[in-house]
Parts: sequence; C-alpha cells; structure tokens
Amino acid sequence: MGSHILMNVLDEQELRVGVIRDGRLEGLVHERLGDGQHLGNIYKAKVANVEPSLDAAFLDLGVGKNGFIHVDELVHDKGKNKRIEDILRPGQEIIVQVTKEAIKDKGPCMSMYLSVPGRYLVLMHSDEAKGVSKRIEDPAVRRRLKGLLESFEPPKGLGFIVRTAAADRNEAEIRLDYDFLKRLWAEVEALGERVKAPFCLYQEADVVVRTLRDIAGPGLESIVIDQEALYDEARAFAQVFMPELCDRIQLHRDELPLFSYYGIEERLAQIYDRKVELPSGGTIVIEQTEALVSIDVNSSKNREAGDVETTAFMTNLEAVNTIAEQLVLRDLGGLIIIDFIDMESREHQKMVQLALRRALATDKAKIQVGPMSRFGLVEMTRQRQRPSHKLVASSECPYCTGTGSIKTLESMEIDCLREIRQLLHSRSLSRLEVVLPPEVALAILNARHGEISELETKTDCRIVFTGDPLIKAREFRLNPIFRKGPRQGGRNQGERPVRPSLLAPLLVEQAKAIQLAKELAAMKPAELERELSTDPSTAATSPSPKSVPSRPRPPPWWWWLRPSPSALRPSGTRPPCCASCCSDPINRSPSRCLPSGLRPVPPRVHRRRCPTPILMAGIAAGMAMVVVAVAVAVAMAAAIAVVAVDVADRTDAGRPALASPDLPATNPTPPHRRVLTTIAVGSRHVRHHPGPQPSVPRRARHSPGARSP
Repeated sequence: MGSHILMNVLDEQELRVGVIRDGRLEGLVHERLGDGQHLGNIYKAKVANVEPSLDAAFLDLGVGKNGFIHVDELVHDKGKNKRIEDILRPGQEIIVQVTKEAIKDKGPCMSMYLSVPGRYLVLMHSDEAKGVSKRIEDPAVRRRLKGLLESFEPPKGLGFIVRTAAADRNEAEIRLDYDFLKRLWAEVEALGERVKAPFCLYQEADVVVRTLRDIAGPGLESIVIDQEALYDEARAFAQVFMPELCDRIQLHRDELPLFSYYGIEERLAQIYDRKVELPSGGTIVIEQTEALVSIDVNSSKNREAGDVETTAFMTNLEAVNTIAEQLVLRDLGGLIIIDFIDMESREHQKMVQLALRRALATDKAKIQVGPMSRFGLVEMTRQRQRPSHKLVASSECPYCTGTGSIKTLESMEIDCLREIRQLLHSRSLSRLEVVLPPEVALAILNARHGEISELETKTDCRIVFTGDPLIKAREFRLNPIFRKGPRQGGRNQGERPVRPSLLAPLLVEQAKAIQLAKELAAMKPAELERELSTDPSTAATSPSPKSVPSRPRPPPWWWWLRPSPSALRPSGTRPPCCASCCSDPINRSPSRCLPSGLRPVPPRVHRRRCPTPILMAGIAAGMAMVVVAVAVAVAMAAAIAVVAVDVADRTDAGRPALASPDLPATNPTPPHRRVLTTIAVGSRHVRHHPGPQPSVPRRARHSPGARSP
C-alpha cells in the first residue's frame, strides 16, 4: 500500500490534513483558518524592551503578543559572550523570523537566523550553509548535489541546504527552485528597506501548499480534497513545481464527510483520550501539562506471558510503537518523561531503549532521547513548534480550572459553614444570604440544620440559603446585610482587640525566602555536602544553612601547654594573625584567634594567645617530654622484669633437680611438697609425676605452715 493525503475542511474554519501510509494514520495537521498562523513568518520588528535578567528582549511584531528573542538567537558583530543590553536597545529595528508559535500566555519565539524553505532547497542565514540533508546516504548522490551547490551564487550572508526530496531530481528542477528562492529573497530584502517596523515581510504558505511541498513525494498515490477552492489551489501549485502530481489530485464529491468516508474519524477521536489501549491488554496514560508530558506504561489486563519479567518486557516493547505514533498524532513536544514497567534484566532495558529509538526514527521533528534510569524512566525532548491538537481544540474547564477534579459535597459543606462562622463572628449582621448550587443547598439544609439554627440563635442573624442553577458546581457566594445598631443579646460590637497571628506577614516570609536563596548562593557545594553529611535530619528541616552551626571540636591537649607569646613579644607589637581581629577594641573576638574548628575558651579561663613560631617550639618540647617519659617507663619495666627473673632463679636454686626415673633422688622432697611438674619437650608438654604420693592428713595439708601446692 502506498501513501495518501486527505484534506478535510469543516465549515470553512478548520482544516485537517491526514497522512495515511501503508494503512496506518501516520500524521495529522490541525489548523484553524481564522486564527492567523505566524510560524515561519518574517517580520521587521521593533525592540520593545530589553531584559538583562533574562538575557533576552521582547519585540513588537505589530500583531498579537510581543515576540521573545534570546541572546543566542541574535546575529551581531559585537563579539562573543556579549550581554543583551550591549547588542540591542529599545526602539531598534531588526529582521526576525517566528520559530515557535505562541502557547497560552507565552508569546512567539523569534530568531535572526532566517530560513526560507523551497521544494528542493532551503535558503538559510549563513555564509557557510552549503550542505546536503543527512537523510541522503548514497555517496554518489551526495557528491553530485554538492557539486551542484558549488555552482550556485546565494545572496550575501546566506546559503543553501539541499533537502531530501532533491535526491532523485535533475539539475534543471533544482535550479528552478534556486531561482525561485533567490528572487523571493530579493523581494523580501527590498520590502524591508522601504517599510518601517513593525511589518510582516514574508508570510509562510498556507497548509495546502506546505503539505504538497513538505510531505508529497514520489510514492504518493492520491491527494483527496473535499473543497473546490483548495483543490484549484493545489493543482495550480503542482503545475508549476510538481507537474507529476497533477493527475493524482482528486476532488471528493460524496455527501459523506471525507474522514468518515475513509474511516479516519474514529481513529482521530482517540487522540483526545487520556488512556490509550494496547492490543495485548496493556495501557498507556498520557498526561499533558504546561511544562512537560508524562507517559505511564501499565500492563493492566496483559496476562499472556508466564512470568513478571516477560510480561513487563513484552508490554514495554508493544508500548514503544504506540508512544511514537501518539507523539506525532497529538503533536506533543517539549520535555517528555516515559515511565516504563520496571525490568530487572539489563538486556531487556537496552532492547526497549533501542526499540524506542527505532520507532522515533521516522519522525521529522528534532528528537533527543536520554538513557533509561535505574527507576525505569526515559527522558526525551521533541521539537515543539505549535500548540498540540488538544490545546487547540479544547479550553480550560471553568469548574476545576484545569486540575481535573472538584471538591466533594462533604468538603463543600464544611468550607461553606466555615466561611459563614467567620463572617458572623467578625461582623454584626442582621441577615446573611448564602447563594450556592441547588444540590449543595439541599444537602446543607438536611445535614447541618441543627448547626445553622444554633448559629442563628447565638449571633441573632437570620441565615437564608438560596439555590442558583447558574452558579458553578463548587462555588458559593455570601450576601450579608449589616446591622445598624448593636447586636441584641450580646455585647456591643465596637472596637475589637488586635489578635496576634502565629503566621509571619507575607512580606516577611518573602524577605526570608530571598535571604535564604542569597545565603545558599554564597555557599560552596563542599560546605553543603559537609552540612548534609554531618546531620541530614537537621539539614533537611533547617530554615537556614547558617542557623544550625556544626558542633565545635574541643581544643587539643597541647593547646594549653603552649607558652604565651605576650611575654616574648616586644611591647607595642602584635602578631600578624591578630592585626585585623584584635585591633578593634569594640569588635574584638577571642574566637577569631583560635584555629579553624576550635571552640573558644570561656572569658575567665581564656588568655589571648596566637599560633606563632614559639607555639611550634612549645609543641616540640612537649613531644620530647612525652618521648622521655615513655623511655623511662620502658626502662623501669625492663628492670622490674630482671629482678623478677633473679628472684625466681634464687628460689629454684634451693630445690633439687628432677631426677631420672631410674635414679633415686639425693635430696627427696617431702611427700606433702611434691607437685605435678610440667616439662616442655619440643612443641609438646609432658606431665611428669615424681612418684606416688602418700596420703597426707587433711589437717596437715591445710595447716597454716604447710605450703600450698
């Protein structure tokens, strides 16, 4: 199956262009004809104001909102790294081009790097722009096209880029496009010299011409248009630039709408849904915010695989192609976060990333894809030139204001009664009318009837609930009627005492926030890391980095042994370290003289000492004293050991040596003094029994004069 282009016009206000390729809806262009598209237009603009804090400027285009231009999009000869205020000034006139449409409250983005596209060439603002599209991979074709570019003479300061459609075109067709772009730029340049800013110098072609110029290719089978005026416009453009397509342009004459006739209407209804179903039962949930687009992949009803890992892997692979298709159909851009199902296998994670890159390869928008994080998230960016189809076709809900949810009926009752109590107790009222939706009024009267009666009796005020079907679903309005005299049954409501508030004023909170940001900016990353590593719980809840100082270390033992330098210092002089911290008698701080991280000494003990060379001498003397003390202790221990050995030898000298088992002992030991002796033989211990020991009377063994074995 080939490619088909369908152009559908509804009520002459909306134009939709669908591109079908190989039976799949590959692209959709949605444009409101009365909105006035500005993308690609070239303006002679006037600088409205310069914002140095943003390094950007705002331009008056003469239509709609002011344009925004950053310093990186300026073409100037002031040199590199110049500030915006050095390049532009208010009232200056410059020629710029719209690179991104206005989205909600943001104005269009502008650039001085101009580009005018043709069918086969693109005229760009660069002297060195002589290249060939990267999609043309054949080396022979690239050499031929580069040789053709060398023969062209672009306007001053401009250059040409060869588009992909010129790969199979001959030199005559490409040169025809070259002559057209050169003549078009000459007219734009001449118009810019005659008119004053703000003025539109060049207007981009409408959606019909852009579709034929950018999308139509050799494989196109048919172009079907359901309006005769657009049909004539398309044939006129094709006869000049694309004669081979004239016979393929058709006019839809059936009464059934074009998209319904070809079965596309049902498919287009899905691009506004939040949840998209996958063929195997899984789902992807697409949430679009002003800053980014989040896409969540869920397995849901997918139960085909046998284990969790395989289910996650197959669902992610299936979701990859659907995500790439939805990005194009919904025209989503900016920062996109994709939350895939968690996979344990590194090989599966790599396969999903490669499959995503492959699915996005056919997208013509500029795309950057980051690696998958350990949480299964993939960050990517897609070029956004205009609002998405959802933003164009829808508006913010007046009830939920874009949040997607409203308060429950119980929460509405509580909020309404809270406002009633606050108003009744703060002012003297005779009647209070509460206007709210009928269902909310009925619920409050049924569920809170007792509380309302009590409030009426206590405050002497009649409370009336009125149902208004035109009010929003979760809103209410209080219409009080104030009392002329004092409240009956209560004290006179005159001057009330001022009640202290536990919350700081808003201006104070804002000043604290600004001061905290300045303190954080003055700190270094190493200081923050040290603070977080010291006490993470305190650092996480601390209102200020300087409000919770780190715990000081006590001074070392040698700090108190050092000599005082005041006795050795000449009179009238100070050491260099105290020249700044001790010279001021009012702001004198002893803690400044201490080494870094030491705790200052109390005033009654502190003596003004400063680290000087004499301090180092004192440290050396102290260390020498320690070494001497250790040496004396070692010598005394050795002497005690020698004396102990000598005493042991003398004691053993009075005893006989152990006799051999075969020879009798010359001086036998008394039986009651024989002991079990252990003799060390090599690495073994042998127990030696001198002989049988006669029994000793119990009284003799335990007598005071007996020697204990």
